[in-house]
Amino acid sequence: MGLLLVLRAPQPRPKSLRRATRAQRRERKRADADEWAAAQERGLLLDVPVEELLPLLNAAGGNRLPVLGQLHPWSDGVLVHEDLPQLAADVDRLGAAAADDAERGLVAALKALLARWRDEPGLTLHWYGE
Repeated sequence: MGLLLVLRAPQPRPKSLRRATRAQRRERKRADADEWAAAQERGLLLDVPVEELLPLLNAAGGNRLPVLGQLHPWSDGVLVHEDLPQLAADVDRLGAAAADDAERGLVAALKALLARWRDEPGLTLHWYGE
């Protein structure tokens, strides 16, 4: 299981696919996959293994973290550019709590994603849980 973090342009509220045909659902998934592949090439996507993230979050303060404490790896959500300073502070706390190379690598990848977000302030950070 993983948590997908994607920097993308603000999206209009999507129409529900509840009544969509199978072909419409397949097309939507295909379009998302194409967009995510392009985002990954540009460094705008990070796929975070939940089993690595949750212990690190707990070690750094868990629910007491202002932004990351509200992030649920089994749901979807959006952060706006105004959330960036608090999110950066949360990632710094993760860095202080990182105990091994894998956790430090995860923190470095998160910091790189946040640096890209600083460079492109018109984007929003979307997370998609498993």
